[in-house]
Amino acid sequence: MNKNNIYKSFQTIIIIICLLLIFKILFEEEEIKNILINLNFYKFLPCILISVFITLFYSQLIFNIILATTKIKISSRKWLYIFLNSQFLDTIPFAGFFYKAIRLKKYNLEYKYFLYSYLFIFTVWIILYLFFFSIDSLLLFFFFENNDYLLLSIICILLATLTLFLIKLLNYILIKLNFKKKIFIKLKLLIFFIKKNILKKKTSKIFLKYGIMIHLFEFVLYVIVIDFLQLDLSIRTIFVIFFVNSVIDFFPLTPKNIGFSELITGGLLSFIGFNFTSGVILKLFVRVSSLLSTTALFFLNNIFFNDEI
Repeated sequence: MNKNNIYKSFQTIIIIICLLLIFKILFEEEEIKNILINLNFYKFLPCILISVFITLFYSQLIFNIILATTKIKISSRKWLYIFLNSQFLDTIPFAGFFYKAIRLKKYNLEYKYFLYSYLFIFTVWIILYLFFFSIDSLLLFFFFENNDYLLLSIICILLATLTLFLIKLLNYILIKLNFKKKIFIKLKLLIFFIKKNILKKKTSKIFLKYGIMIHLFEFVLYVIVIDFLQLDLSIRTIFVIFFVNSVIDFFPLTPKNIGFSELITGGLLSFIGFNFTSGVILKLFVRVSSLLSTTALFFLNNIFFNDEI
């Protein structure tokens, strides 16, 4: 059994365990009918609209970074078509990633630079979100006056700074040692690519612009979904739910963290005095809004721009 199969088996086991635990608690609580029966589904439309913006922000962030760091030649509409298709495939580990790589090859983006650009985006996204988590933790510190949040804020800032320092240090070491083995040469080129582009004002502006909008709109999505579900939660509590979900979804154990996020959100709402079912349904409707927004964008893109891609 190769490493890929082992990883897939691990993810499958995690999903099965999470789903079994979720269904066990849902059947014990018997709250699904009580929660869903009084919902006004017209109030869910703003959730879909917010998710549309989030999807477009993600799409434009990746598109603009690839444009700024590679020699790709592709229109924004063709990119959007490929991006939306890949979103559906992302439920299968790495399927969306390989799909984009293959499709973008015909638009003058070599596999090597596709990989470099995505690793660059991933690296900067980690740094950026560590800064966001630091700010979020600081807000939680002011909300609850708990020093643990202040400590978490400091840790996030230090980790973000350390990541930047390690990139520069690794680049310096690889240049000085000048290894001749092929694997070290490839690593040196990758680190140089990341270091070179991470210092550009253009890429920094792109990340800040779309990163801030994505983070804010994701919080607004949680506010609107909670209002749709008629859960009586304070803005402070909603912020805690959003913060916890942002952190765990940043390190997915399963594709899109299916099962695991629902389990954590259900447990979190149980902890703060609501039932487990409300947390699971909250996360489920966040997922549904994302799925419906991607589907709507995909069909609109094909209906109004139906020339050959």
